[in-house]
Amino acid sequence: MSVKGISVVTGLFFLWAGACAAAQTAGQGTIYFTGAIVEPGCATNARSGAVMELTGCAISSRGSHFDVRNMAPVASINAAHVKLVADSGAGRYYDQRYLLVDNAGKPIQSGNYVITMTSP
Repeated sequence: MSVKGISVVTGLFFLWAGACAAAQTAGQGTIYFTGAIVEPGCATNARSGAVMELTGCAISSRGSHFDVRNMAPVASINAAHVKLVADSGAGRYYDQRYLLVDNAGKPIQSGNYVITMTSP
């Protein structure tokens, strides 16, 4: 057999082996992802205890949900919540200012509260 014949037979063998490997079906399975994406925080309360500012936040965190929890041993009758008082508008990054207020809308002057911000 000549070199040309051996080359043709070898080429056909590799072509056949490649076709057989490509014909195999992929196996079934499930991939699970767990964890959280953690970005540097953009919330501060540098002005006073009742004011919370979001500075330089990514647009993806716009529409965050806030939960306020009173840390007093006996919960007060007036529940606290945050009120948006300033917003820098649309853009890649944004700034917002929130004020901790009671149900009447008056700023809370004293007490210990934990504010939890949950981003979408």
